[in-house]
Amino acid sequence: MPKKLPRRLVALSASAVATIYAVGVLSTHTAAENLALAADTSATPDDALTTLAANPTSTPGVVVGASATSTSTASVSSASTSTSTSTSTSMAGYADGTYSGTATSRFGSVTVAVTTAGGAITNVQITKVSTTFPVSQIASLPAQVVQNQSASVNAVTGATYSSQAFKQAVQQALAQALAATTATATA
Repeated sequence: MPKKLPRRLVALSASAVATIYAVGVLSTHTAAENLALAADTSATPDDALTTLAANPTSTPGVVVGASATSTSTASVSSASTSTSTSTSTSMAGYADGTYSGTATSRFGSVTVAVTTAGGAITNVQITKVSTTFPVSQIASLPAQVVQNQSASVNAVTGATYSSQAFKQAVQQALAQALAATTATATA
């Protein structure tokens, strides 16, 4: 016959579960407020950055990216909708323009905007992240794409699935750039 659990142990367990639940509700509420702030068209990028700095574990509504300059930098601005536009075609490589790609992993999806000019990758931005983990874990990947001039990036420890989704999204965008090059060359 099984023994009964002491009432103190039951009460302690119930308290622990209630505490964990309350912390989860509060952290989700803060993340929802951050997303609402980022979605507000009157909010400036500085407002989103201030909110992100105050709560770095929440899901930010900001764009993270890297541009090809003399020194590679990460830029953060408010999220925007990316469209695929082709302005001109270089002789080799990718068609000039901005191309977007989205990929889904086990823990959510990642959307990127890849800008190409002169046949090379000049800018990569993470425009939307709906993963379980914060975008800060994969924020270094756009700079790797610009530096390597390919979607080959190192997976981030602790964000392997998000890294894979990022890589697939970049591959999708670069496939569009190559298709635009081929279409322009045959026309």
